Amino acid sequence: MAQAPGQSSNILGLVNDTIELPTMPEVLLKLNEVIAGSDASAADVAKVVTKDPAVSTNILRIVNSAYYGLQVRVSSVSLAVSVMGFNMTKKVALKAAVFSAFGKRREKIQHFDPLAFWKHAIYTGVAARTLAAASPAFADVHPEDVYIAGLLHDIGKIILMEKAAPRYLAMLRRAVQEQRSETAVETDCFGFTHADVGSVLAIKWSLPEDLAIAIRYHHAPSRDPFHRSLSSLIHLADQLAWRSGTPSTVGTSVAAMEPDVHDHVGLDAARVAELLPQIQEDFAASELPW
Repeated sequence: MAQAPGQSSNILGLVNDTIELPTMPEVLLKLNEVIAGSDASAADVAKVVTKDPAVSTNILRIVNSAYYGLQVRVSSVSLAVSVMGFNMTKKVALKAAVFSAFGKRREKIQHFDPLAFWKHAIYTGVAARTLAAASPAFADVHPEDVYIAGLLHDIGKIILMEKAAPRYLAMLRRAVQEQRSETAVETDCFGFTHADVGSVLAIKWSLPEDLAIAIRYHHAPSRDPFHRSLSSLIHLADQLAWRSGTPSTVGTSVAAMEPDVHDHVGLDAARVAELLPQIQEDFAASELPW
C-alpha cells in the first residue's frame, strides 16, 4: 500500500530531529564532486579512488571477477573505472566507506554484538546476490547492486546503537522480554524503525533511490509502492540470514515473512532451498571487514 503523501517527510523530520546522522564519508564527497563535472574522466575518478586503499582494492577485485569476464587481469584503477563506469565505482566506494565508518570492532553489549551484526549484513548481501543471479526478474541488475542493498539493509541499527545507545539497548531488552519483533518495539519506543533510519541516511548521502526504498521497506515489501521486487529480495535474504542462525541482534525474534515474497523475487520456495548450499558456501568464503 502506498504511503500517505506527508508520511515520508514526517519520517524524515522525525529521524532528523531524534538522531544525529553521520555526514557522508570524504571519499564519497570527493567522488560526487568529480563525477558531477561534465568533463570528468576515468583518470580523474581514479585519482580520488587511489587515495583510499580499501576502495581501490574492492574496485580491482570486482572488475576482475567472473561477472565482467575479462580475459586479461586489470591492475590499473583508471582502467577498472573505465570498465565499471562511474556509477558502479561510486557503489563500490560506498561499501568500503561504510565499513570504514561503521565497521570498527567493538565489544558485545547486552543484545548487540557488532561482529554478529556484520556477519548478518554480509550473509544478507551474499544471499541477495545469489538469489538475484538465479531469478529472471533481476536479469538486468548488477550483482553488486543487490549485494550492497543487502549489506546496508540494517545500517539503521548501527546508527541507533552509536547515536542513541541507552534508548536502543532498552528497546532491545524490551523486545527480548516481550518476544515481539524489533520493528514493533522500535515504533513504540522511537516512533520509527531502524529501517526508517537507514533510509533517511541513504537519502542524506544521496544514494540511489531504489537502495533507500529497499532499506526502508525490507521488513514490509508489500508496502513498497516503487521497487517491490528489490525490497522483496532483501526481505527474503534477511529472512534466510536469520533462519540460518546468523541474526543481526542477540536473543531477539525474527520478524514474520510476508507470504507472497517469493512471487515478487521470481523464485519459489523449492528453488530458494536449492540455492541455500551455494549461499552458505559463498558466505563462508567471504571476508569480514576487519
